[in-house]
Amino acid sequence: MVLYYAMRQFLPFYYRRLDYKHTDVYKSWKMLSDFRKSQKGDGKSLMTMYKESNKLAKFWHCFPDTYFRFGMFLEHFGDIELMKTFIPQQAYARYASDKDLKYHILIDDKILFHNIMRMYGLPVPERYFVFQDKTFRKDGQVISDEEVDAIVTRITDDRIFIKRYRGGAASGISVAERKQDGFYTEDGQKLSATMIRNNYCDSNYIFEKQLVQDPILSKLNPDTINTCRVLTYKDKVVSCSIRVGRKGSFVDNAAKGGIVLSLDMETGRIEEYGLREYDLTKYYEHPDTKIKFKDYEVPMWPAVKELVEKTIQLIPYYNSVGFDVATTVNGPVIIEINSGTGVYASQMGKKQGIADKFIH
Repeated sequence: MVLYYAMRQFLPFYYRRLDYKHTDVYKSWKMLSDFRKSQKGDGKSLMTMYKESNKLAKFWHCFPDTYFRFGMFLEHFGDIELMKTFIPQQAYARYASDKDLKYHILIDDKILFHNIMRMYGLPVPERYFVFQDKTFRKDGQVISDEEVDAIVTRITDDRIFIKRYRGGAASGISVAERKQDGFYTEDGQKLSATMIRNNYCDSNYIFEKQLVQDPILSKLNPDTINTCRVLTYKDKVVSCSIRVGRKGSFVDNAAKGGIVLSLDMETGRIEEYGLREYDLTKYYEHPDTKIKFKDYEVPMWPAVKELVEKTIQLIPYYNSVGFDVATTVNGPVIIEINSGTGVYASQMGKKQGIADKFIH
């Protein structure tokens, strides 16, 4: 059964010549292969791994990425019922999927999303301008190249955040950093309207103000905005994780080396350890700042939860979405809301998964 679901996920990518290295099947195989080569000796036998992962595949009717992602093939992870509490991504997708997809554009189109949030008076990052369909716009109005250059000249922050999105989906974040005579992108080009026209025509781009993190989460790693990933189901908040970046990075997500921590929603305190994506290492403290994670308090959590609950009441069209919320010096700010979000971050660093939030 597990081999059937593995092939069912993997083969469409392989035959269409898509990048199969992004599939959970490949990542799981790579993780297990690297572990066995390391000869650490605390892994189960191949037969035991097959039997257990097969049971999970039959239970969830999909490839059990959780078995590999959370190291259930290690000797100490012996309770199959505990394994079942961690819901795989494909199983979660069945609960998260919406019958009516027409409302997805409200959050998938990041320009439209920003306008709707502002209309409702909900806090989102300040947007300097957008470059959409080869036209500059600010607050929905077309602006000239000269106005763009004037806006850039007036900015006093150290960074401008640049978000690229194609077809409504954000696909990358970069920054332009301040130097003596202006802002420069990572490849050394000075930011201007002309430069944007010459280099940013492949998609639409959003140019946003740098957020200032509140001192509590900033202390964990001051080089990034360390965000709260809040998962909802129906009209309830079901999980919150804290994503913490590494020194020298300006993004916090796990795919870029960040660490994901589980937040106890009752106490607002971080749980014992954090994880990285498809990495067996348990991080009990931040590798750079050496701050211990266990019981680290996030005082702004009640305000974050209240903001998320208010938002899903105003746009109640989705079974399950993921909120990315920054805790700033001015309070929580919604960076974005994602449909089709990954459930794995919501279970990282937990001793028990969140399957019970979806299965009743």
